[in-house]
Amino acid sequence: MITKCSFLVAAVLAGSLLAPSPALAEKSSALRSPDPLKAALLSPEDLGSEFTRRGYRTRGLLSPTFARIKKCGTAVKSISAVYRAKAATGLKHKDRWEGISEYIVSGTASEISALERAAKAMVRHCRKITVKTDGSKDIIRKLSIGRLGDSVHGIKFRSGFPDSNLERDAELPAGMMIAIDVVIIRVGNTMIALEHDGNVGEFDPSLTKSAAQTAVTRLHQSLQDN
Repeated sequence: MITKCSFLVAAVLAGSLLAPSPALAEKSSALRSPDPLKAALLSPEDLGSEFTRRGYRTRGLLSPTFARIKKCGTAVKSISAVYRAKAATGLKHKDRWEGISEYIVSGTASEISALERAAKAMVRHCRKITVKTDGSKDIIRKLSIGRLGDSVHGIKFRSGFPDSNLERDAELPAGMMIAIDVVIIRVGNTMIALEHDGNVGEFDPSLTKSAAQTAVTRLHQSLQDN
């Protein structure tokens, strides 16, 4: 069972949940960009001295678990358009298998409203999914982090051993192998998609809220400066 779950983790990390982050893009985002969206991206310093940049970003909504319910899969497919954002970055903890991926897109009021509706549908249709096999268990639940921007919608994905209690983040079980929090925040005609991922029990749930709050603050400042 342990071997099978280990293969699951390796497959997820190497597969569709990860997206390469070109070195040039990472380098440019470290500097102040004339593009207000790129300038608004989180930097390692925003999260603390223990964080640095990483060469990939997570795409947690592409997990096949979200597609187990048709309406959930439809909502997630609409939101996953944010993964094509030109303003995007990936950060990682220096000592733990934990990181933050951020995507920022802007558009017309109609376009951003469509993403907002999809985010609402995601929470409504995905929040009660549980998938259990002989070798693993996945759950998707609603994630609440308080009020941010004009609207905020969150979901959390947990994967672990079949007998793991994945519901309580306050006491992460030893059997928790993958954790991903996804937060979608609307600020005017701009949308932030923030993902916080951790593996093999290395996950600080409080980082999701603090990173999201900082992301909104940075976006407000960048839009005002430009």
